[in-house]
Amino acid sequence: MGLNKIILNIALAIVDFCTFFLRPVPNRITFISLTSDHLTSDFKRISDALQRHGGYELRYNLVVFKKNLWGDFLYFLNCLKQVVELKRSRLVILNDNNYVISRMKPQETIVLQVWHAAGAVKKFGNQIHRQYEIKNYNAIVASSSYWQSCYAQAFGVRPEQVMNVGMARIDDLLDQARMEANVAAFYERYPQTKTKRCVLYAPTFRGNIIDGFEVESLHLDQMADTLPDDVMILYKFHPLLGDIRFQAPNAIAVNQEDLYTLMHVSDCLISDYSSVIFDYALLKKPMISFVPDLEKYKRTIGLNMEYEKDFPGAICQTEMEVVDALRNLAAYDYEKLYDFQKKYIVHTDGKNTARIVRWIEQQMKQQKKDA
Repeated sequence: MGLNKIILNIALAIVDFCTFFLRPVPNRITFISLTSDHLTSDFKRISDALQRHGGYELRYNLVVFKKNLWGDFLYFLNCLKQVVELKRSRLVILNDNNYVISRMKPQETIVLQVWHAAGAVKKFGNQIHRQYEIKNYNAIVASSSYWQSCYAQAFGVRPEQVMNVGMARIDDLLDQARMEANVAAFYERYPQTKTKRCVLYAPTFRGNIIDGFEVESLHLDQMADTLPDDVMILYKFHPLLGDIRFQAPNAIAVNQEDLYTLMHVSDCLISDYSSVIFDYALLKKPMISFVPDLEKYKRTIGLNMEYEKDFPGAICQTEMEVVDALRNLAAYDYEKLYDFQKKYIVHTDGKNTARIVRWIEQQMKQQKKDA
């Protein structure tokens, strides 16, 4: 354990001791995130639904953690603030892992982990080497019963605590009217894409927030002359990788655009170990994998799925293999795509948010009875 963690643990213990008298406020629900400073995605859908329901006091601790000296200091202060927030909340909702909760969750506080991905191609959390053990969550949201075992390992819970209810934000992806409006607005901003076959390139990151991030990217500049004339690449990198850009005339940086809008605009997805392959499977469109480091990745990080067996599309290790796969989409195996979706992401009724909110309501009612 490093000096920073020792200092933080001492400070947390002091704040915990000094606030021993605090108890949960009835009906208070607190959202905590270190990856966004405003409500988005699952958090926004759940928060909006709870506001419509009424009767809850909603609080938000939403920040973007930055790995630098000032960022470390702000994180330190935020952790101390979280001690008080946890003690004063009946229920806390997370979308990423939380050190304070793993260290010292109050017994009376319920913690719901909605996570930020529809599945986990790569091993994560307690499945890999990390600086602290993840624990003390009461329930985890999942998109399929397939994830029960690996999520239980990753989050340090029992398998029955992993709830197969579907992710809230998937309701947005499947909201046809909403997406049609977003697509129309996208074409207004990028009229050059309207007559093209758009291919979304959305790779994940390698590394972690402590040790830094890496990217194993297609060389889109080198591919420019080999792509079919009617193809336009829309590339969106993970937010943690920054604003990466290429000079290729048939490739457009769309890092600031809504991911689900891009999925609807595109005719095909190119990705790797990113969880976007699960969301995209719901649209029943072709997918291509670019994984030049697949064997190394399986040895060093590890995968939670039988990648070579289950991925519903060409698995490529060179740019030319990707180009060949794009030229042969007419032969795409949609039956395999259907099987993939049914295994890894099953909820398509647009009621994921409702199921999550129903669980929250039940927990809050039970807590009131027990109080």
